[in-house]
Amino acid sequence: MVFQKIKSFLFNFFHFNKQERNGVFVLSIIIVVLFGIRLCMPLLYNDSNAVQLITITPSNLSQEKNKETELVSEAVMKGSSEIKTANERFVFNPNTITEEDAQKLGLSKKLSATLINFRNKGGKFFKPEDLKKLYGLPPKLYKELESYILIPNIKRDSVFMPNKTERKSFAKTLVEINSADSLSIVYLKGIGPGFTKRIIKYRTMLGGFHSVNQLKEVYGMTDSTFTLLSSQIKVDEQTISKIPINAIDFNSLRKHPYFNFQSAQAIINFRLKHGKLTETDIKDLGIFTEEKLSLILPYLTY
Repeated sequence: MVFQKIKSFLFNFFHFNKQERNGVFVLSIIIVVLFGIRLCMPLLYNDSNAVQLITITPSNLSQEKNKETELVSEAVMKGSSEIKTANERFVFNPNTITEEDAQKLGLSKKLSATLINFRNKGGKFFKPEDLKKLYGLPPKLYKELESYILIPNIKRDSVFMPNKTERKSFAKTLVEINSADSLSIVYLKGIGPGFTKRIIKYRTMLGGFHSVNQLKEVYGMTDSTFTLLSSQIKVDEQTISKIPINAIDFNSLRKHPYFNFQSAQAIINFRLKHGKLTETDIKDLGIFTEEKLSLILPYLTY
């Protein structure tokens, strides 16, 4: 009787159902795998912190010091050579400096070529500040080079042409501003690369100039610069791009410098209600001043 109770107790205590047996089996596999990984770890990783003991003798120590000195000297020589090349400074004349020497001063290859091209076209530098007009020259680099610039006195008559005969013929030739390329504009008196870029950009936005006075609208244009420029250019009104006012869409019209959101919307609304516009309709809209109408009307076609 007692034996039967003990047997029943042990059976109930150590008996596992099917799920419990599966769990014990999986757990046993995990334990075996982890134990195997732990045993293999020393083989998979090298001990990078291992200390290797070496015997140092006076001769070995002397040789190591000599090698270290040679490596340091070589590195210093190489480094100083690179620094010298990158920061070379010497007195120079921008009117005579070669492209190679310009690059030694820190000018990029493209900027050096621009400098030489400017001189080849007859351009000259009269004072150190003139170098600032070189398109793309970083202000920081100019400040570093300013004290090294040496320019002998140059007669301003020789800016564009080497002799009086050629200079006179050049002065009589007016540049047609609507068809001129950047090279033709940049060499006009008082106009540098910066103004050239602005003039061309605004010309593109307008569709061309129909009046010389429109150049006053270019950003940064002063009265003195305009007076100097206006005597060197002419305008061909036939070359401007016209706006088909009865066909153009709202987004394209509002991009034009002479139209804004309100004026473009008023024109589109008029077309939707009344059909095609005429020049009289544009005037009767009442959204443009007389001065603005004189600027806008030459661009419109009906």
